[in-house]
Amino acid sequence: MPLQYNVSTLLTEPIGSTREYDVDSGVLIDEEEPRHEHVSGHARFLRTRDGMLVTARLSGVQRDRCSRCLSDVDVAVSVELDEEFFASVDVHSGARLPPPDDLEAFRIDPQQTLDLEEVVRQSWMTALPMQPLCRPECAGLCPRCGKDLNEGACACQPEGDERWSALRGLQVQLEGK
Repeated sequence: MPLQYNVSTLLTEPIGSTREYDVDSGVLIDEEEPRHEHVSGHARFLRTRDGMLVTARLSGVQRDRCSRCLSDVDVAVSVELDEEFFASVDVHSGARLPPPDDLEAFRIDPQQTLDLEEVVRQSWMTALPMQPLCRPECAGLCPRCGKDLNEGACACQPEGDERWSALRGLQVQLEGK
């Protein structure tokens, strides 16, 4: 079921009228390769003076890569929406309405269809972690040999910061006494 809702009847009702919807759909996510992710939850449409206020609590799972060890990981995504959609035509006369002051505001199309896909997509993208992890204590990959350190230590010698070499030498001297 697409994230499009015909709100023509609700637009003719008094301000404060509501509709409730269960959401179970796919949303197009644009990254390196466009794909649909499944989203589900609940949405409430509230008739306002200028259109609809949509409040929704949605969730889904996106397949990603751990930023430390590069293993595949399922990232739980939780999306909360509180977004106003403005009518573009008067539902009674069909006359065009002036655009809202915010030129980036979401609009209800002239056929009275409210499309949630773009607002859900934007909210989905901002809800994703910047650096997904397979688990919080992920050890990552060895920067020298590339071994997954979650599977155990590698044979590489640990690299030290050369700025600390004088102190390491002093430590060796003190331990030798």
